[in-house]
Amino acid sequence: MAKQAVFAIVIFLVSVFFFSQSNARSANNMSLIESVCKKTFDYNLCVSSLKSNPRSFNTDVKGLARIMMDVILSKVDGILGVIRQLVKKTSDPRMLECLNNVCYIEYDLSPDNIKYAIEYLQSNSFREALTSVDDAYVGEDVCENSFADVKIKSPMTAINNHFAALCKVTEDIITILYK
Repeated sequence: MAKQAVFAIVIFLVSVFFFSQSNARSANNMSLIESVCKKTFDYNLCVSSLKSNPRSFNTDVKGLARIMMDVILSKVDGILGVIRQLVKKTSDPRMLECLNNVCYIEYDLSPDNIKYAIEYLQSNSFREALTSVDDAYVGEDVCENSFADVKIKSPMTAINNHFAALCKVTEDIITILYK
């Protein structure tokens, strides 16, 4: 019986130790997330994007940049789906031109740019990673301007702005690594 009690106490103490170490690591990474996000274009977007991914609590600045790139990649599929839905709902040839021949094409290129950025990030080629993220979000500007060019209201403004903000936050994190 005494051996079982000692064993239970040892297991309890080991568990408490590992739990406290895990909490300390999470607190340190929350501090890292907050300090990194303070240096970005949009603190709240940065923090909420990173906190929503459990990997953020166990990584470094380079890992945070990678997580933001994954966030961008996950958004593109949804954006392409929205564009397809907007195409189905309109018969305006100018709107169709903008959606199909500009926005869809531009957003469809973004994943390749982000995948290149990930490769560059992993090889510590931060300048090239920055350029690739920049290339990914140039498309949102082209998309938005296409509506202005034909003098119609863009149904993509909020989406384009959000995508641009995600890209800018990601660029800001990469810039921390670059300096």
